Amino acid sequence: MAALSKPREAALKALVACDKDGAYLNIALRDILSAGDMDVRDNALATVIAFGVVKNRLFIDNIIENLSTVKLKKLSVWIHNILRIGVYCIKFLDRIPISATVNECVRLSRRYGHRASAGYVNALLRAAGNSGDFLPENCESAHYISIKYSMPLWLVQMWRSQGYGEELFCAMNEEPPVTVRLNSIKCSSLPDEFEKIDGCDFGYNYRGGGSVENTALFKDGCIAVQDLASQKAIEALGVRENSCVLDLCSAPGGKAAYISQIMNNTGEVVCCDIHSHKLELIKNNLSRMGVANACVTLNDATQMREDFINAFDTVVADVPCSGLGVLRRKPDIKWTKSTVGNEELTKIQRKIFDNAAQYVKCGGRLMYSTCTINKAENEDNVDAFLKGHPDFILIEKRQLLPNTDLTDGFFYAVLERK
Repeated sequence: MAALSKPREAALKALVACDKDGAYLNIALRDILSAGDMDVRDNALATVIAFGVVKNRLFIDNIIENLSTVKLKKLSVWIHNILRIGVYCIKFLDRIPISATVNECVRLSRRYGHRASAGYVNALLRAAGNSGDFLPENCESAHYISIKYSMPLWLVQMWRSQGYGEELFCAMNEEPPVTVRLNSIKCSSLPDEFEKIDGCDFGYNYRGGGSVENTALFKDGCIAVQDLASQKAIEALGVRENSCVLDLCSAPGGKAAYISQIMNNTGEVVCCDIHSHKLELIKNNLSRMGVANACVTLNDATQMREDFINAFDTVVADVPCSGLGVLRRKPDIKWTKSTVGNEELTKIQRKIFDNAAQYVKCGGRLMYSTCTINKAENEDNVDAFLKGHPDFILIEKRQLLPNTDLTDGFFYAVLERK
């Protein structure tokens, strides 16, 4: 038997792990690639294929369903994902010849399917190479948007009802930049592979090859991987030197590290998280970044903490959320989320928000933030908070979007206690 394409096989194993075991795509792929012997280029191709399939899954499955003589639910998880890989490469990767894609997927089907699988895969993928995209006729319909951009129908309907157009769905399928923050505690400039972002004090896009986390600059703490939206939120907070700051939901510690940087390592930053295993992650990140004014403590943000009341100049409540703003980076979120449980989630958010308000000194500031695009979790929570807390005034609120701000989808509101 001819040698298999390692990138496609690695991508296949990661996709099956997600479908069968409920694994997170980035973690499954990381584990598979770290255990393999592929070079940087093959690792990159495996990543492109795996993320591309998940990002465009509904579009791909619609093509397979229109061409298949077998119902999709009757396909094995292995053959189904081999077909997805094949259709993705045919429709999205122009540099790879269709014949090469078909041949590699047929080989995979012989290894991971039964005897008839190879012929079935061969016929369907050859047909896909000559077919259209089978999109719905009405290009204004939610169904059309759902298929074209591979977004669950409930999400299309929700975002459209909240005033978001096709530009947002398109942007959510684009490749996001690798954005880093220059850590001025340890470094004053970056080499040419880091491109300065206009109008941003410390934001850069990484243009180099390979993972930025493998660079010496990252390992030495000169940079932190942090989207521009998160940086903008911290800058809007207006924290001052020698302040006492509370970061209620801190893991992995990126916002706390930036606050320490702005304060020039003065004052104190108290970092909290409900999960004990994440405390070590926060400590390691802060240590790598040279943060000397922070402490880390276990805390459930939904429970009132008496010793925190009226104790802080600034409080950051980056609350648990649906995560819909980071679909460019974590496309598997859209296939695991639904409207089920949204009411319970907003209750948790409001409880944390209310507790955070008690911890702010008079004249101090509070930031509520999420990495989602959903007015029920964002604007509605802020409006409800202001009605119940007349001692707070709104300083600024902003919904950042990938199609207009070139950032992740991120919401923040900065409030001040009278």
